[in-house]
Amino acid sequence: MDINKINTVCCWMRNLANRPDAVNTPVCNTDVTCIRENLLLIAKDIERTKPFLSNQLMSIKDNLFREVRQTWTIAYILINPFAFGQAIEVLDILRTQNFDTGDNWWHFIHPRIAKVSKKLFLDGSYANSACDAYIEINDRVKKLFQVLRPNERIPDGDAAMKMVFSANAPLVEFCDRSTDSGSNTQKGFMEMLAGAMSALRNPKAHANITIDRDDAMRRLMFASMLMYKIDEAVLYSRIIELSEVHQ
Repeated sequence: MDINKINTVCCWMRNLANRPDAVNTPVCNTDVTCIRENLLLIAKDIERTKPFLSNQLMSIKDNLFREVRQTWTIAYILINPFAFGQAIEVLDILRTQNFDTGDNWWHFIHPRIAKVSKKLFLDGSYANSACDAYIEINDRVKKLFQVLRPNERIPDGDAAMKMVFSANAPLVEFCDRSTDSGSNTQKGFMEMLAGAMSALRNPKAHANITIDRDDAMRRLMFASMLMYKIDEAVLYSRIIELSEVHQ
């Protein structure tokens, strides 16, 4: 089961469903096609191990959208909120079932964070495990900047977060900033990412620190929340990352 794909599609669908007046806001053909195709891939991937959930996704995916004709030549595609809710519920079930029975909390950790931090954590290198999680966030954001501003000097750390996710002129948006709520969301996550770079990534580079297991877990949870928000922002802003280009 590809949990990364499940997380990505789930975030994508939530972004569409959480738009202002989402029920009456047209959806582009690209989103319709990609969501249906990805749900089909997920359904086929879990067909043998979770046939009931697979069948649910197969039946739901064709009812996610409805066509509304304005004239004989003009039609809009709108979401079906009931089917959308069903699909997201199934994806959430798959996410909760995908965990390591020895350490259930790893289910909540973003796959990119787990990739760089899990082995270190299990080996007892708690400080390195936590530090590497924020280094991974920093590296990803720097690559985003490189995609969007290929001829400019790449910033680092909190400066990269403030430029890429700027509250006033962001290169990458978390959501619709035309409302007070959206503007505050952009500003808040920019500040959290910038603060994480200063408080949680940099100290290890300047001094040997010791943190215990529980503190490392809290830091990895926070890093994962930030990484998942970056997932949502990349989808919302329709950005193709360097890693995807070179696959």
